Amino acid sequence: MSIYSKGILRSVGSLIAGIKESLPLLAADEQTRLSWLKVVTSYAEVPEVYRSSFAALVGDSQFPYTVLTPSYAGFMNRETEKLVCCLDGKIYVWEEVTGVLSCTCYAVKDISYVEVGKALLQAWVKISGLADSGLPSTTEFKFNTVTEYLFAPIVNKIRSATDCAPEIDPNLERSKFNFLNQMNLKLMNYARRSLLLDEKVVRVILQSEIRDEVLRLFSNSLFRTVCLAHLSILTDRELILIQDGTGKRWGEDIRYGGVWNYIPLDKITSVSLTGPEDGLLTMFVRLPEGDSIDSLFSVSNKQEVDGFLSQLEASLEK
Repeated sequence: MSIYSKGILRSVGSLIAGIKESLPLLAADEQTRLSWLKVVTSYAEVPEVYRSSFAALVGDSQFPYTVLTPSYAGFMNRETEKLVCCLDGKIYVWEEVTGVLSCTCYAVKDISYVEVGKALLQAWVKISGLADSGLPSTTEFKFNTVTEYLFAPIVNKIRSATDCAPEIDPNLERSKFNFLNQMNLKLMNYARRSLLLDEKVVRVILQSEIRDEVLRLFSNSLFRTVCLAHLSILTDRELILIQDGTGKRWGEDIRYGGVWNYIPLDKITSVSLTGPEDGLLTMFVRLPEGDSIDSLFSVSNKQEVDGFLSQLEASLEK
C-alpha cells in the first residue's frame, strides 16, 4: 500500500473516530424522544435562554399555549431548537443561533399560508407571511411525527383567524368527499381530517398521479412520476391543497405521508392557469410579497380545473 493510500485511511479513520466521540451515547428510544415536541406549561419549564424575554412578553397574562421544538444535533441533520407560543392573536418564535437570541412575531392576520407535512417519522410545519418587522418571513419547525398533534392547536389558531359561516354540519361537509372513496381513499381521509369543524366545502377537484413513460423494453415500461396525486379544496374561508406523498423532500419515500397547504382566501392576490406545456396545465396561486404556490394538472382535467378556478375567483370577489 502506498504512503498516499495509508494517509487517506488514517484521515478517514480520524474522521470516523471524531464523529463517534461527538455522538451522544443514548439508547435508541432516548434518541427518539429527543425529536419530540414538548408542551411548556409553566415558567419553570421554559429553557433559561428564553425565560427573561418570554416572561417580559407574557407578564401577568394567562400562560399561553407554548411548545418547544427539538434540536437536531446529528452529523447529517442540524436543526435549532425553537420556543413557540400563541398570544393575543400573534405567533411568537424564539430561537438562539450562534449565541444570539432572536424573536420573530407573526400577527395571525398577516400569515399568508401554513404548510404541514409528514413522511414516516419526520414532520414539519412552515409558517410564511409578514413578520412584525414589516418584512416577509418564513419559519419552519421540524419534529417527530408522533408528537404532531401538539402543534395542531397553533396551526388551528392561525386557520381560525378568518370569519366563517355559522351553523355548519361537520358530518355533511365531510360527506362531500365520499366520491373519492373509489378513486383515492388516502386523499379522502386526508381531506376529511383537514376541515375545521365550522368550515364549509364549496368545491373539490382531484388530480390523479401523472406519469411519463421513459423507457419501453418489449412488454415492460419504465415510468417517471411527473406529479403526485393531489386534491384542491375550496372552502368558505380558505384554499386547501393536499398532496399524496412528499416528493423528494425527505429522500425517496415519496409514497408515504403527505403535504397540506392552508391558504386564507383573503391572502390570495390572484389565480391563473397556464399551458398546456408538455401536456400539463399549471395553476398559480399568487400571494402577498411575490410568493406563490403552483399545482400541475393534466390537460384531460381542464374542464374541471376551469370550473374550480371560476368558483375560486368568485369567492375572492366577495
